Amino acid sequence: MSTGIENSTSYSGIWSWIQRRERVLLILAVTFQLGVLGAMIAQSGWTHLTGDTVLFRVIPVDPRDMFRGDYVILRYEFSTISPVGADIYAAESAGREIYVTLAEDSDGRHWSAISATFERPTSGRFMKGKIVGPGNIEFGIESYFVQEGKGKEYEEARTAHRLSAVVALTEDGEARLKDLVVE
Repeated sequence: MSTGIENSTSYSGIWSWIQRRERVLLILAVTFQLGVLGAMIAQSGWTHLTGDTVLFRVIPVDPRDMFRGDYVILRYEFSTISPVGADIYAAESAGREIYVTLAEDSDGRHWSAISATFERPTSGRFMKGKIVGPGNIEFGIESYFVQEGKGKEYEEARTAHRLSAVVALTEDGEARLKDLVVE
């Protein structure tokens, strides 16, 4: 049978061990947190630095949020593409990764989706996304914050189909939005 004295003694032993190594433990905790943040930044930055740049046409959506300022919500033609033999509107599809194969448009500048699959393509340029809701695929390139007062300009360009997104795309399909271009 265990007594409260034994538990109290074991806790005080642990506490005194922690107190003796307080500085080292603090340095380790801060180093770990900085390492995690650095890895997150490096992962995003790596895509920007090493990814090939592609240009996509943008579909109109409302760009203003009272609390976040001017930003542009972006949709693309391939945000609702269904894989052959599958239905992205089905409830069981939510949360699945999807790969959209891309091809260069006839204008030689823009890129468009030509197919979608749940299997990673073995060749060609493709982009990895996730089905987030019925008929909605996200690729991590759906919003872009702009300078205060510039949101209206981008909105008008998007509505007139003159807005394109510059996207960095890695070999494994990761995409990062780099810039918006008004044409």
